[in-house]
Amino acid sequence: MSTVDKPVDGQEPGLVHGALGLPGVVLQGVATIGPAFGILAVFQATVGNAGIVAPLAFLFAGLIMLATTASVSQLAKAWPSAGGWYTWIAKAIHPRAGFLGGWVWSIYLPPAAMLTVSYMSYAVLEPAINSQYGVDIPWWVFVLVCFAVVMAVSYRGIMLSARFMMVATVIEMIIMVALAASGLLFPGDGGFNFEPFNPANLASAPNLFLGFVFSIFAFSGWESIAPMAEESNNPRRNVPRGLVLTIVVHGCFLLFVTWGLLVGTGTNTVAAIPDAAAFPGFTLAVRLWHGAWVIMLLALLNSAIAVAIGCFNGASRTWYAMGRVGALPSFLGKINVKHKTPYNAIHLTVATSVLAFVLAATFGVASTYFTWATLITLGLIVLYTLANVGVVYHYLHRRRQEFNVFKHLIFPVVSTGAMGIVFFKTVVPLPEAPERYGPVVLGLWLLLAVFILIFLRLRGREEWLARTAEAFEEADQAESDEVPPVGETARGM
Repeated sequence: MSTVDKPVDGQEPGLVHGALGLPGVVLQGVATIGPAFGILAVFQATVGNAGIVAPLAFLFAGLIMLATTASVSQLAKAWPSAGGWYTWIAKAIHPRAGFLGGWVWSIYLPPAAMLTVSYMSYAVLEPAINSQYGVDIPWWVFVLVCFAVVMAVSYRGIMLSARFMMVATVIEMIIMVALAASGLLFPGDGGFNFEPFNPANLASAPNLFLGFVFSIFAFSGWESIAPMAEESNNPRRNVPRGLVLTIVVHGCFLLFVTWGLLVGTGTNTVAAIPDAAAFPGFTLAVRLWHGAWVIMLLALLNSAIAVAIGCFNGASRTWYAMGRVGALPSFLGKINVKHKTPYNAIHLTVATSVLAFVLAATFGVASTYFTWATLITLGLIVLYTLANVGVVYHYLHRRRQEFNVFKHLIFPVVSTGAMGIVFFKTVVPLPEAPERYGPVVLGLWLLLAVFILIFLRLRGREEWLARTAEAFEEADQAESDEVPPVGETARGM
């Protein structure tokens, strides 16, 4: 055991229990979603597919996500663990199903930090600075600077990460809300109106279901709350509440900001938004704020860095938990005693980020990003479905006395059915390139997971199944012990 792994006072090193209160838990989810970046990443694509009713696409996606969080939060109450979705699915259904959930998670959150920062730098920062100031700074320069900050914060511990995300997320949300309000006060061609919320306009949407896919993608990131359980204060209460509150807060934000951007840009010119050379938010900021438009760059930089930190936290904690029980190599389950961080899992997250950077540089940032966005949106539907099945199965067969028809049957069935329709409509027929490669890659990735499970079964290498059950019992016992928060500051984080 190295010095970073050495136990203190005879105790095994672990994560910092009680470091995050409910606000910190919610901000972990909202920051990983990336409010400003989420708008940037999907606004034009969503408008291109849903047309003027893009806000309704976000609304429907939000309702689906709300039903999903209401369902999976029941698993969060039962098993608060750094393993998050892997833990929930493994315990509710079977460790092999949990492995499959963790496998989907591994293609989602670990590369998310690099791909979001790369796309933001390529699509926004580089062209915006060049067009406004005539200075050509390659996109990868921004990526290197951002990642230097992300890595420094992530390795230093959850408290520093939480504080950084809290400040950055609040700033970016204030800026984006201010821009949307400006658009409503000084509308473009079409004037102030509520046409984006008019259901009659649904019929004119070019491809409403693909619009739902990008709308669901705009909510991706709330899942990162789950792996924070062991570092949260009262996780059985705060993690489930945090899951639901994250969707509510971000859903309201999306509705208001997209409405403001559409009205400010001009509801009579919506058809031109998908092919606009510059992000409409920047165009609107230049028109209304003039030289102060650079505030938008601050919002996006804040958002990209906060997203990356949230992704690092969520990905590394899940891999740490899987390594701790033996579902992945055990070195991933090591903790840095000084900073209480899963340093080997963070190393692997860094390595995954480097691979994502190489793919983006090789195949093109935009093509890589949108292929991955479609892939992980469909992958998340698989993940949500596994969790919903786990809720129904667990409460019908193991906790029948606690069974609630709404929480444990209606919510999971409705959310799974709605997402299943979106999944089917997205892959039949396949969308245009590059999005069409996403479902293919996801299918190959899931097939590889099945082959690994079969191989382990045939070789008799399934000791991790028993260790998984033991780890759940230990984690549950640890949760039952009274662990005080790490100081008054942590309690309010």
